[in-house]
Amino acid sequence: MIYKKKIITLFSFLLLSTVTYAHDHETQDFGTKEEAKELLLRATNLLKADEIVGLTMMTVKSGGFIVKDLYPFCFDDKLTIVSHPYNLGASMKDLKDINGNNVSDIIIENSKDGQISEITYTFGRYVLGDNKLPEEYLESSMKKTALYTRAGKYYCMSGYYKK
Repeated sequence: MIYKKKIITLFSFLLLSTVTYAHDHETQDFGTKEEAKELLLRATNLLKADEIVGLTMMTVKSGGFIVKDLYPFCFDDKLTIVSHPYNLGASMKDLKDINGNNVSDIIIENSKDGQISEITYTFGRYVLGDNKLPEEYLESSMKKTALYTRAGKYYCMSGYYKK
């Protein structure tokens, strides 16, 4: 019975958040620090309440966690991305900015459960519908600030680009 209730709740949430997703992606505006923080808090709260639902909602594009060019995502101790609307299953091992700084090392070293920290690095900005290869994004790179925290056994983050 609990399983059936979770499925119904998940389906209802997916259905209702589809409208938000469609609206937010019409313009591809830049998200703000406040919006990134709100997404990160919502995501980590949901993850702590129900791990499977939390990871799923952050991964499906209609899960209500994509606002403008913002989305939260999480990775585990093995540096595998376990929730992400575009790069699920990828490794954080090689996430380096254009200066060669390993972003995941800094996040792992400084993450604390319940505390949001910031890191700024230079990275390409993904825009929904672009068909660029990953290396092409670095050609048009921008300063990005990621808000990050530890949520149980996961490291979660949501970043925003400075215009």
